Amino acid sequence: MLKIYQLNKLIANILFLACLLVNVSLPAQNKKHKTSPPNVVFILVDDMGWKDVGYQGSDYYLTPNVDKLATSGVRFTNAYAANPVCSPTRASIMTGRDPADKHVNITNWIGAEKYENRIDDKVIQPHVADHLPLDEFTMGEAFQKNGYSTYFVGKWHLGETAEYWPEHQGFDVNVAGWSKGNPGSYFAPYHNPRLDDGPDGEYLPFRLAREVLGFIDTHEKENPEKPFLMYLSMYNVHTPIEAPKNLVQRFEERRIKMGLPEKGTYETDKGVKNRTNQSDPTYAAMVWAMDSVVGMMENKLHSLGIADNTAIVFFSDNGGLSAPGYGVTTNRPLRGGKGWVTEGGIREPLIISYPPLTDNSKNKVVDEPVISYDFYPTLLDLAGLPLEPEQHTSGKSLLPLLKGKHIKKRNLYWHYPHYSPQGGTPASAIRIGKWKLIHFYEDNSFELYNLENDISESKNIASTFPEKVQEMSKDLNDYLVSIGASYPVPKIKG
Repeated sequence: MLKIYQLNKLIANILFLACLLVNVSLPAQNKKHKTSPPNVVFILVDDMGWKDVGYQGSDYYLTPNVDKLATSGVRFTNAYAANPVCSPTRASIMTGRDPADKHVNITNWIGAEKYENRIDDKVIQPHVADHLPLDEFTMGEAFQKNGYSTYFVGKWHLGETAEYWPEHQGFDVNVAGWSKGNPGSYFAPYHNPRLDDGPDGEYLPFRLAREVLGFIDTHEKENPEKPFLMYLSMYNVHTPIEAPKNLVQRFEERRIKMGLPEKGTYETDKGVKNRTNQSDPTYAAMVWAMDSVVGMMENKLHSLGIADNTAIVFFSDNGGLSAPGYGVTTNRPLRGGKGWVTEGGIREPLIISYPPLTDNSKNKVVDEPVISYDFYPTLLDLAGLPLEPEQHTSGKSLLPLLKGKHIKKRNLYWHYPHYSPQGGTPASAIRIGKWKLIHFYEDNSFELYNLENDISESKNIASTFPEKVQEMSKDLNDYLVSIGASYPVPKIKG
């Protein structure tokens, strides 16, 4: 009998070869009428950077399934997370609100108290809620109310205690969703109260994939006429950086073959070093495992004949980890990474695929800026369900963009009044068209960039356009006041 680690190695080898040598979906036999409510699969990757996928320019990482999804769906080049760290962006997706809104008040990752109000901090950070309020009518509850079966699999990180976990926020089933922001270990035993331990050495991404595929199989056998919302919130590619040894070895061989440096290379920004290259084999293996799960999901939908009636969203909650101590990837040409309101911390890969719309879309690539709190109204709209305008107050439906049309131009805002473990400092930002203004609270300084010709935010032109700075600063402050956002305050000297 094969030992568990040998079995895992065999499975991983088979999956690796399958994704490298064949990228073929099973023939779709759509057994549901296109007029029936569509299924929705929301795939949220943790800490995946804008350039961590092949279609965005990564040469080292292998993401054939995500790249294929980008080709068949609509991809967005200016898609943003509402915050540069995880819990706030997750709250924005669930509520359709800016997470800085007083009704949510989750502007930092839940459990970040150890990084608050340290002796060397120049400002005092505001308090952050330790859970998503139960009186927020979540996206899960909206779909549940309209007859959908709702499944949550993976990372939650929106409640410190069990009464705020997914099963109390609109999901019929919760697997692996609890208070912690990382899995502790990517190999069983997981020590997760919402995930039964598998055999020792089982790799978490493949385990969660098995759970998802099992739910979809059972659902289609028992409730084939009932639509479902599957929210797959992967723990990959969050720390700890762990992957099966055989996969790591394959990407180490790939690194050597490509002539990539063994160690990271760095550049300094505001006193913080950020990685400038992609060459970490363990991280590459984690990215590949994430991609293989996407492929398994797509193949399952095709094999059951429901792919044509299923909408898929692929997104990340914040930028990639690029700072030393954590830095395993780079977001270049974007500046910075997780924990920063620079582009590398908030701009994300986004794909939306729904064959009845996106197969024939006039715009397969959308450049209009969109943000994570748009998903709530978008998916309701796409499914033909009633909108919840009193809930998703910040979000706008992106359905017109999927139809090749446009949406009304608007300003986008970010509020991160905290210090991040990745070196980010308290700041807010606003984007108006091509212009982006960042306000740093420690010294009340401003940085202005023209993203149209400076995507890297390399040239601060605030001194050249003082009137633009004043105009955008006022807009930013007025907006934050209007939503009741909490501000950092200067420390009293002496």
